Amino acid sequence: MFGDRPLKYPQKISFLLVPGFSLFGLTSMLDPLRHANLASEYEALYQWELISEYGGLIRSSDTIEIMSNASLREVDQCATLIICAGYSPHEQITPALISFIRKQASHGTDIGCQDTATYIAAAAGILDGYRATIHWENLQSTAETYPNVQLVQELLVIDRKRFSCPGALSGLDMMLHLITTQHGRGLATEVADELVYTHKREHADPQRISLQQRLECRNTNLVNAVHLMERNIEEPLRIPELAEHVGISDRELERLFQHYLQKTPSAFYRKIRLDQARWMLQQSTDSVTSISVACGFASLSHFTRCYQRRFNKKPSKER
Repeated sequence: MFGDRPLKYPQKISFLLVPGFSLFGLTSMLDPLRHANLASEYEALYQWELISEYGGLIRSSDTIEIMSNASLREVDQCATLIICAGYSPHEQITPALISFIRKQASHGTDIGCQDTATYIAAAAGILDGYRATIHWENLQSTAETYPNVQLVQELLVIDRKRFSCPGALSGLDMMLHLITTQHGRGLATEVADELVYTHKREHADPQRISLQQRLECRNTNLVNAVHLMERNIEEPLRIPELAEHVGISDRELERLFQHYLQKTPSAFYRKIRLDQARWMLQQSTDSVTSISVACGFASLSHFTRCYQRRFNKKPSKER
């Protein structure tokens, strides 16, 4: 799809909405197409339809329901299909959904994945041997579940007849790229101006803001220490080990954390691990025990106490 002018206009794009899809993610893809149509000197360039498994109303992650145009049974072959998903994609997989996606792949359809839909496409087996991206929160767990998919943390990945973006505003980047490759940079710039979008992002740009910006600190030693914490969750480093890796004393490390983050290194490290545990509880089917181990807690009872103090609920109540 990218780089090829369509054989006829308007070019039809089908959006398959999975329950819990991101409404913001959907509109970030639709609005650039709408503005491209308005800016075109000729006929409308793009046309779209919204598909859901059963047709009718479908609820987004914002609990707002929108009307889909067709059910899976009413759709034969799509020229381009973009699957849109949100939280807990593993809970939204159904035999009918998997069958439809595989059917479209067998037809030679260009298939895109937005947000966590890469997980669903991987479950359908249509991404084996392909590069793809997914929301950064889901990348590690999806990579472990589907090792035949080459997952990368980028804003847009195009690999033959598969493409993907990690959700939210990256859908806008994806559609501006589509407009650029099909109709030129001038039209894409005009669309971006209409959307008051002034910062062009590259495909390989990171999905998250830099650690320095998240911490609101440019102290290299502190940033390096937090980076080590984030990369060593299952087997946490001891504070003296962190200080040694960073190249400062234990006391200096304590001082940095207290000064910039108003927490001890141990408390901040525990917060990172508990936040990861909460995400895993909400987004995976792993047992509470396995999640506690994956987040570096020596015992389930200790994990439960720490979790309850931080979130005011037991881990089992997250599900």
